[in-house]
Amino acid sequence: MSYPLDDAEQLIANAEAQMPPSTRSRLIAKLRMGKHIDDAAKELDISPKQVFSTARVLKPFGEQLDATLTSQRDPSLPHGSVTGYNKRCRCPECRGALQQRV
Repeated sequence: MSYPLDDAEQLIANAEAQMPPSTRSRLIAKLRMGKHIDDAAKELDISPKQVFSTARVLKPFGEQLDATLTSQRDPSLPHGSVTGYNKRCRCPECRGALQQRV
């Protein structure tokens, strides 16, 4: 007899299925080459929303994504601000500033 997975296991399984390791690796590679996350996601036929929701569920991927976005961010932008986010920065600090404002 099989038992249903608990909610956390189901979330992880869904995230893995929607964005498999090969897609995650290719996304990170594109970001490291300087592509914006919106453009990189579009090239892989995924949405930025899907990227960030997967990053929340799959913690190692989320940490890798944040580290990559931080290392590739434009130093001339005011990070940790809505202005930085509005200028297309998606580093953790700029995303956090937007969340605090909402």
